[in-house]
Amino acid sequence: MSENYSTGIAGLDAVLGELEPGHLMLLTGPPKVGKTVLATEFTYRALQRGNPCLFIAAEYGYRDLQRNTMAFNWFIQSLADKLHVIDLPTGLAGGKPQDSGNVRYSALQNTTDLMVKVGISTRSLYQEEGTMVSVFDSASILLAFNPPKLVLRVLKAYNDRVRDAGGIALVTYTEGVADEDIEEEIPGLFDVHIQMDGSVISAVMDGERMEAPYRITDQGITVG
Repeated sequence: MSENYSTGIAGLDAVLGELEPGHLMLLTGPPKVGKTVLATEFTYRALQRGNPCLFIAAEYGYRDLQRNTMAFNWFIQSLADKLHVIDLPTGLAGGKPQDSGNVRYSALQNTTDLMVKVGISTRSLYQEEGTMVSVFDSASILLAFNPPKLVLRVLKAYNDRVRDAGGIALVTYTEGVADEDIEEEIPGLFDVHIQMDGSVISAVMDGERMEAPYRITDQGITVG
């Protein structure tokens, strides 16, 4: 394994413990507790440190990602040379958006095409300097368009691609979207299970649990 990975988010590393390339993280919680804010800041801080990043925008499109980052004064456009984006929802508005540079478009109901583009991006980013970071926000949206068992296979394939590239993955998921048996299976695909409830963030890895209070400020997530 390579050296430990720091998220760059104030206080979060103390909760997560020692992350290394190859670690896969699941971030869950009810709606409106800050999952997307954390996922976006996780990406931005990685880009700031020069890490190549893949962001799969399933809940919001690429333009929304740009607006969301600007709300916190995170100017992601200035770091876009190391950012690859797979935009899933934009095509739902009609038309067929064309891939441009490092931004690729797919569809929420076309998981085969999604995984082809994940493979292209991870292979490309693997060749760049630094630990690759990948964020999938959010896996729960896939369940609105695909059978649950298929979504589980997609998550496993996605995790395999990131791990093979020596990357670190963060996947968000909103609790209560799938049946209970499916939701019990999802955490088993990951090394670390992070939970947010609106006031406390916790992480379970190797059977050990750490937690701390958190808040969302105009600068992002502050933990502790």
